[in-house]
Amino acid sequence: MIVITLKTYWKMNKFLDSWRKRIYTYLVIKSKRLLFNRKKMNNITIKDVARRCGVSIATISRVINKSSVGVSKETAERVMKMIKKMDYQPNQMARSMVTQKTDSIGLILPDICNPFFSELARGVEDTCNKYSFSCLLCNTDGKIDKETSYIELLGGKVIGGALFTTQNTIEDNPAFSILQKRKIPFCFIERYVSRLDTVPGVYFDNFNGARLITEYLLEKNHTHIAFISGPLSTYNAQKRLEGFKYALSIKNISFNQTLFYESDYKYDGGYTAMNELFKRNAVFSAVFAANDLMALGALQSIEEHGFHVPKDYSIVGFDNIVYPKVLKPMITTIEIPAYKLGAAAASMLISHLKTGSLEQPKITFKPVLVDKGSVRKIN
Repeated sequence: MIVITLKTYWKMNKFLDSWRKRIYTYLVIKSKRLLFNRKKMNNITIKDVARRCGVSIATISRVINKSSVGVSKETAERVMKMIKKMDYQPNQMARSMVTQKTDSIGLILPDICNPFFSELARGVEDTCNKYSFSCLLCNTDGKIDKETSYIELLGGKVIGGALFTTQNTIEDNPAFSILQKRKIPFCFIERYVSRLDTVPGVYFDNFNGARLITEYLLEKNHTHIAFISGPLSTYNAQKRLEGFKYALSIKNISFNQTLFYESDYKYDGGYTAMNELFKRNAVFSAVFAANDLMALGALQSIEEHGFHVPKDYSIVGFDNIVYPKVLKPMITTIEIPAYKLGAAAASMLISHLKTGSLEQPKITFKPVLVDKGSVRKIN
């Protein structure tokens, strides 16, 4: 088996990521040119289809919108054949203005390069495809002003509804009122806004997830545990810290501020946090990073300081993101089923758009510990 170091892997990943961005930019430009050329070549209108079929425009509209009122089966089949033959593409914006419905939802997330959000987006997209909905992906880079711009855009009836994940910075956004005022339904995914507690959402039990993995470390006789937190402006980071502290208190172990570092849920943040903990000359045998990206960053720092996991230090994470199995050591973690969160949220929103009601407005997923061998038992 080929085994690569974390540092080598991350350099390779950054190099590949730069090329992914170049390819993505090329494909976007290419697709825009193709779309422009197709629009120039294909100027078929609904009037043209109606004229060729010998029926009214209203009949064509009813067939497109799957309304059987006043349209025979034979006529509907004939119209659909002509639409296919002429390669007629209905104007979705005009169609939504007539039906007051649009089969599109917006997904607003902070960082598509984060494997957790990539997996979550896949869950949303697959569910949308299942119900013949389209998904508009909006990447905010964790910037609230960029999110606000997307809300203003989507609020112009471009979509039927929206899904908002945590931004990993702050939870609330005054611009949510734009969607409420225009009666555009939306759901949260791991985002907690106290003033909007009636908004439907899909969540994870962060408190018990942190409690569970801390208890696991304590069972391995680790009593000096460094904790690298996410930004405490977010609810999930607060709950993970609370779960950690609670597990310590049950064993009558005091929370040590020297072993605490608030970071940002990013790889570089975990790396910086670990370097700082070493500078403090803090005494600890294990590290609990509040997400896997920070755990990977902390692991790089540990290796650069000449230590090894789990021989010298034990480390655990949170999320169970997907990364290459050739990377050693793998990190013990709490699994957040990102794909299932995305799929559940999309199903919830689509159900609301179709029926106007919700059977279960709040869904909470329970934690599962995934042991990957990054924790050593102290005798």
